[in-house]
Amino acid sequence: MRKAEPTTEKKTHLGAGVAAGVAAFLLWQYGSALWRLANQTGGMDNKFSRLAREEYLAFLAGQNVQVLGAYAILGLAAALLVFPLVAWWTGRSRHRGWLAVALRAFGVAVVLHGYFMFRLVHSRPYFLGDADFGEWYYRILELPPDSWRPILNGLLFSVLPWLALGGVALWWFFALRPRARAVALALVAVVGVGAALLPEARTAVVAAGEGEEDRPLNVIIIASDSLRGDRLGYSGYRPERTDGAAAAGVSPNIDAWAAGAARFGRCYTPIASTLESAVTMMASQYPHTHSIRQMYPDKERVEETERSIRPIAEVLREQGYDTAAIGDWCAGYYEMMPLGFEDVSVSSFDNFRIYMSQAVLMAHFVVPLYFDNVLGYRLFPQIGSFAQFVTPDVVTRRVEEKLARQAESRRPFFWHVFYSCNHLPFRSADPYCRMFTDPSYKGPHQTGVDFDIDQFIGGTDLEDKWKALPEADTRQIRALYDGCTRQFDDCFARILAALERNGLLANTVVVVTADHGDDLYEPGVTLGHGLGFNGADHSFHIPLAIRAPGVKAGDIAEQVRSIDLAPTLLDLLGVEKPSSWEGRSLAPWLRGATPADLPFYGETGFPFIQFKVAGVERPYLPPMDELTDIDPNYNHQFVLKPEWREPLIAAKQRCLRTRDWKTVCTPKKDGGRHFGLFHLPTDPDCRRDLAAERPGVLEPMQAALERWIDRREETPLEVIFPGGEP
Repeated sequence: MRKAEPTTEKKTHLGAGVAAGVAAFLLWQYGSALWRLANQTGGMDNKFSRLAREEYLAFLAGQNVQVLGAYAILGLAAALLVFPLVAWWTGRSRHRGWLAVALRAFGVAVVLHGYFMFRLVHSRPYFLGDADFGEWYYRILELPPDSWRPILNGLLFSVLPWLALGGVALWWFFALRPRARAVALALVAVVGVGAALLPEARTAVVAAGEGEEDRPLNVIIIASDSLRGDRLGYSGYRPERTDGAAAAGVSPNIDAWAAGAARFGRCYTPIASTLESAVTMMASQYPHTHSIRQMYPDKERVEETERSIRPIAEVLREQGYDTAAIGDWCAGYYEMMPLGFEDVSVSSFDNFRIYMSQAVLMAHFVVPLYFDNVLGYRLFPQIGSFAQFVTPDVVTRRVEEKLARQAESRRPFFWHVFYSCNHLPFRSADPYCRMFTDPSYKGPHQTGVDFDIDQFIGGTDLEDKWKALPEADTRQIRALYDGCTRQFDDCFARILAALERNGLLANTVVVVTADHGDDLYEPGVTLGHGLGFNGADHSFHIPLAIRAPGVKAGDIAEQVRSIDLAPTLLDLLGVEKPSSWEGRSLAPWLRGATPADLPFYGETGFPFIQFKVAGVERPYLPPMDELTDIDPNYNHQFVLKPEWREPLIAAKQRCLRTRDWKTVCTPKKDGGRHFGLFHLPTDPDCRRDLAAERPGVLEPMQAALERWIDRREETPLEVIFPGGEP
């Protein structure tokens, strides 16, 4: 016999209990978040954490109030999901009081929340900190055999949610009165018909070769922050681990594409720091010319540079090109300095308010857990500013969608797609974070470099601490870096496929490069980039591969610079380069002309660390939190204090590399300059200073480097060594 439906009074009683249970669960989450936030800021001890507590407390409080909207939405959604389960449970229990219902609702909410945490661990592990990886709830997902996991994870995290939502929807439908059911069906029909009548989003497919001779070439530069020139498969690099998925190497897709590209094996950036390097590459000028010489410029410097430079995107916009910069948090500098791009789709540039807002939302973990989606981006636009939200996958999807629209417009384009994949702390999504690492490693760098922000911004002794890492840790860090490269490689493959799918590949110049590289515990160095010229200059060495119609494929061993890319691209497009550019076009080499080495002149960036140089006492520079301030009149950006502008530039190391020789200028505390000389073929890691033994080599190189430092003049190699290199 059918059980009688609950009365209106019982339904109200049940609803009140469910609401109370869900509210208690969310209050618990909110209180825990406030405790985490207070504990986090209380544990930090640097100028900026104190500033947050003392001068930005009202902003922090406002962010915590704003996030209540997320809890309200979750409360409504949770009640709708929890009510059917609690109603079924209560109908089969002897305890049907208000408190019992509330406790059941609380328990069901906890279980649902736990399920979504598991789903997060599976699909978006980048939201979890080092301490969370390796915990029991992470290892549970590793219990099934590898061959079973795709099917089980698909059923558990893709099929099950839709089945559950369908069941809940049916329960609520049959719980409605007949008239309400009719209204619900009518609404569903209206929405369905409306969706059917809307123009379908379609991918334009253009027949390959259709009108290609009449269409200008497109250009897409695909880059990853900190991607080294010597750690791609086509450059000869092989990872230490070669089993399973690692057997294909770190860059199988780029390697296959690069077989048809011109591959520059020795390309260097004049400054190995993202903002400064980007301006250098896009405006084809040395840092001392465009004046962005460290990563915390003030508003006046940025505006002056924007007025003085002529970036390639600006040139091509005037030629009718669609210009776009698309990227994640490492591309955030484009918000501060657009560099001529008309469409900028990146994370907002790091400023102090963004740091604090991110701290609040990550403490309220329900936000990344439930609002990392289209609805969440609309409700909380600031999500798009955070590194954890704008992931490489998000960037790639944006490029894929934009390529489909571009194919329809047939307008030529110049795009820079810039990923953060290889940037410290080398944290990539699963399975990349484990693809090349040792499964038996149990140290602190499980899925990313264990990084103490207080030490970094408030200390000057990181060199000694980083040097002290055991060999097992350094191997783990290198393997993590390899996983980051593989993630970038997969992103690259998706963009290449989208170009081909939309009929654009045959008419597009594709460039793979980076802003700078990274040191990875090679001889004489530890971690970081752009901090010094000790070692083999891996942090200045970037990949450069160009594939385009008419470009001759093959390896080019001659030395080039990132300032040469923009003039090369304009040459390939048949556009005259601006007279202010300092780079040289490599296009003749790409068409078969004989290449020749170009001199590399470089300088260090912001001095987070001043690495030791034997026999040199370097000028004093304080730690980052004393060198910089926050400018509330410049979007709360970090800016270098005016009194440190000249001392910082004066303390920079400078370098000149020829084909076989390298000289490094290190300023001394007493105002003098120390010059070291290294022979690259026999000493690639620059461990033996030959300055005293080879004065005939040092003197012309020192003179050329000092002309570049003091008079900003680049001396060609044939002038440095008129009779050829010794």
